[in-house]
Formats: sequence, C-alpha cells, structure tokens
Amino acid sequence: MDVSNNIRSIREKKGLTQVDIANRLGTERSNYARLENRDVNLTLKQIQEIAEALEVSVYEIIGMPQTDDLRGEQTEILQRLEEKLKMTEEALKDKKRNIKLYKTFIEWTRDKFVTQFTLAVLHAIKELNLREITFEDYEELGFTKFNLTEEELKQIGEYMFKYGTTDYMVTNFVASSGFITEKWFIDAYNRKSKEQIEKKVFAEVKKWVNGVFEFLEEE
Repeated sequence: MDVSNNIRSIREKKGLTQVDIANRLGTERSNYARLENRDVNLTLKQIQEIAEALEVSVYEIIGMPQTDDLRGEQTEILQRLEEKLKMTEEALKDKKRNIKLYKTFIEWTRDKFVTQFTLAVLHAIKELNLREITFEDYEELGFTKFNLTEEELKQIGEYMFKYGTTDYMVTNFVASSGFITEKWFIDAYNRKSKEQIEKKVFAEVKKWVNGVFEFLEEE
C-alpha cells in the first residue's frame, strides 16, 4: 500500500472527508484531492502536515511498523530527514537570494554600459559635425531623435573604434561586453577586430621574413 492510499484509508477510517482535511491544512479540496490521487510527489514536509491533520504519526502515513524495537531507529531517521529538509530549504533560499542579487547586478551593469555607449555616440556625432549636440542631449542620453542614416552610423562606428579617440578604450570594452546589440555598432566592432587580427598576422609574418633574411646574411 503506497502513501496516497494510506492517507485515504486513514481518513476514511476516521470518518473524515477530503474537505475536512483540506480545511485543516488551509488549502482547497481539489489541491488535497491531488495528494490522494497520486498526482504529485509528496515531500516530507507535506507528509508531516497531513499526519498532523489526520492526528496520526508519520510512520502510519508511510506504512512503517512502529514496534518498540524500531521506534528509536525510526525516530532517528525521521530527525535526520527533517534536518536534511531544513538544510535543503535554506540552501534554496540562499540560491534564490544569490540569483536575485546577480540579476540586480547584471541590470545595473547593463545600464552603465548603455550610458557609456550613448555618451560615446553623442561625442562622435559632435566630433564628426553630423548634428549639433546640446547640453540637453547629454542629459537626455539619447540620439534616436537625430534620425541618423546608415552611412552616418557607419561613420560614427568607425570613429568610435579609431585608435586614439577619447572613447576608444571604453568603446572596445562596451562592445566586448555584449550588452549593446545595435547592428551598426557590432559591425564596426567586427571590422575593427578583423583589421587588428590582419595587422597582427602581417606583423608576425614580417618578423619571420626578417628573421630568415638575417639568418641568410649571417651564412
């Protein structure tokens, strides 16, 4: 006989209805009915609550004999299970708290990166003389109102990733974060990355060729 059947059997022997037990548990009859119909897997905590509602021991619910020889061992097992349950619940609470803190930090970081990105774009627009940038534009932190063309956005991207510009380091850091998904910005970043790789490869090849010439000259 499984736990669900034990619960039903004990309830019926005591002349109690599902509504009676549901009321004692502070839940709806339909929720309690699911427990008896084996629609859910009962936790130790639920079994304890149902045992209290039925005014029986947990051992009767789970169908374990409660002889004098086994009582001490069963009690010890139950205590260990209760301790394990408490530890698990605390661990879950800690994990939820950590996830919440992590999400908050991610949102905060994203906002900071978006702010830096917007400031860099406004600075590029100003330096390229594409539009007149006012103090209010910096306060509003927006550039969509300028209705920039694709060609203008391409110019801005190239300027932002141009070595030596004011926002060069910040722009590269923001781009590598993945928080900014503007296509023109990502395209500019990829072009710059490709150029840097090509320059690095060329420099290594040049160094190797020079080394070969030096070796031949020595010979």
